[in-house]
Amino acid sequence: MRIKRIVARNYKTYRNLDLNLEIEKDRPIILIGGANGCGKTTLFDAIYHALYGLKFKGVDEFKQVFNAGAMLDNGIDGQIIMLEVHFSGMVLGQEAQYTLARSYMIYDNSVRESVTFNMNGNKYTYGDHTSAKVRSESEEVVNKIINANLPAELSNYFLFDAMKTSELVKEEQINKLIMKNVNAVMGFNKYYQFQKAAEVLLAEKKAERLENDKLREEYNDLNNKKREAEEELHKMEKQYTAAINYANDHNAEYEQLKAGRNDDEVTKDKIKQIEQQLKSFADTEVSYRKDADALSKDLEIKVVYPKLANIIRTEVEVILNEKKMVERAHANMLSDSQLDKITNDIVKLIEQRYIETGKINVPLIINELKELQRNEMIVQDSYAYLSKHDVELLDNLVKNAVVNPFLAVAEQRDRINAELESVPEKKKQLEDLRRAMNGNDYTLLELYEKNNGKISKLKEDMSLKKDEIAKLKKKIEGYDYDIPQIPDPQYDMLCKLPDFFKKLSSRLLRAKKISIENMMRDQLNLNLVIYAGYIGKVELSAIDSDDISFKIYHKNGNEIYLSQLNAGAKQTVMQVLLKVLYNLGDYDPPVMIDTVMGVLDKESREVILESYFPDLASQTILLSTDTEITTEHDFEKIQAYVAKTYTLHRDKENQCTTITDDYFGLKTSKY
Repeated sequence: MRIKRIVARNYKTYRNLDLNLEIEKDRPIILIGGANGCGKTTLFDAIYHALYGLKFKGVDEFKQVFNAGAMLDNGIDGQIIMLEVHFSGMVLGQEAQYTLARSYMIYDNSVRESVTFNMNGNKYTYGDHTSAKVRSESEEVVNKIINANLPAELSNYFLFDAMKTSELVKEEQINKLIMKNVNAVMGFNKYYQFQKAAEVLLAEKKAERLENDKLREEYNDLNNKKREAEEELHKMEKQYTAAINYANDHNAEYEQLKAGRNDDEVTKDKIKQIEQQLKSFADTEVSYRKDADALSKDLEIKVVYPKLANIIRTEVEVILNEKKMVERAHANMLSDSQLDKITNDIVKLIEQRYIETGKINVPLIINELKELQRNEMIVQDSYAYLSKHDVELLDNLVKNAVVNPFLAVAEQRDRINAELESVPEKKKQLEDLRRAMNGNDYTLLELYEKNNGKISKLKEDMSLKKDEIAKLKKKIEGYDYDIPQIPDPQYDMLCKLPDFFKKLSSRLLRAKKISIENMMRDQLNLNLVIYAGYIGKVELSAIDSDDISFKIYHKNGNEIYLSQLNAGAKQTVMQVLLKVLYNLGDYDPPVMIDTVMGVLDKESREVILESYFPDLASQTILLSTDTEITTEHDFEKIQAYVAKTYTLHRDKENQCTTITDDYFGLKTSKY
């Protein structure tokens, strides 16, 4: 298969794309350069979707794919997204020319597809507007042609992103990849299908030979159960493969999101701390305003009175002390009423007991006693003009005088002013931290982890289902069949067919196994820089079983563990494997590689440029930045193998990609 031309209208960043991708016999490489964001991956997607079609869930998804500049200029009413790929392929030893065009437009609030396929002048047209029968028949023809050249399920192994290839080098993924390529890419699936068909037919013939109707019914029931179990196992295996592919396709994004989520959690904690500091400052400011407001309303009570009390405290205490001395002195004196009562009682007693004393002048005695008591007072009351109530007020003034709250409020104000200086800086930190948030949708993390759980569960379920099938087979083989007297050559041959196809497939697989191992060893010795020339052997064990394993050994005999290789070495291993499977497979598709150098170091890049790309495939399309295949040193290493060069440019004003016939200003030399 050779891709000769790709045309795109209103597809993502491509408003009008028409790119010639034809190669020359000894120049198999098309080199396409572009900075990040200029449309390299979109070109990759355009070829893929031109071959296999676009699936829109609704109008909104159509708008996301439609070129933004074209939408602004013309809207989307009546406008189409068009993808067209021209390619050639071999049919019965003859090269055939194909053109496949897919158009999409909005009609009646849904996205409609129209497909036109031209095969050597024979045209097939179908889409959402055609009858189900016509569409089914035409679609079947188109799918057969595409599958004959490059089945969709295998396209990811020939149209791929080199950055993701290192993620395939995990035991689960790489073993699945080898098994899938060996069986599908190399065309051995048909032998398995022959084997299964022969087993079904043989089971029917054996059932006919059972004499007892009940045994025949049991036998057929067991075979039906076995077929159902095998179908269930097949579904599980498809789900398992899909889950493995999902894990592979999203691993890098998952790791990036996981790291982003961890970074976001740290950032969120910092944001929370600053927000709490700002809130605490705001709360303090509110509290200060309330205290200041309350202080202004009760200024006399809370400020003037305490201040006055503080000023006159000494004088008031002198008055209070003298009043206390007077009070203590008065405590030893009799009141007038007490003096009157006591005097009258004493005089009355004297008059009764001592009659000879005669009549006594009581008032005179009382007055003399009062005068005498006054004359004997030592303490003089200088503040006699102050009433008892006045003294109590003075006592309360100095006793109840609180600390001046203005001092605390003033201190609070000074503290707020000091913190206020740091508020702008804290707000700036907050804005910076919020901008630093990745803003990613972490739904993928949950889906990815859920998918990993699904992988484990499917492995367990498949193991149980295989055990169930093995038990059913054992029961089926335990039946006794009627042996007819007359020989039946067809039946005898039918008995041999399942085992024949199984052995044939195994022999072919073992032959391919040796070829894969030897070619992998040679290619790794050439391309894997860190072990170049020191790979002793590559081993694919049990290639005809479900427990296939892929191992690399050093010349000294020790295993080189894939898990211990760095990302660049893993990428090289994966690309070498794909090259080997490509060379040994039954298909001859183009190889299209995005981010060609991925994570390779300088020395590995030079080796890949000189030893890998020139003879990788009959047609190789490389999508690169100028930091991967540089214009200063790298371009000249592959220039002799390059048929065409292009550079993608981003037109920011018109929101589209334009193309020039060069590689960052350099052009390939034809001589």
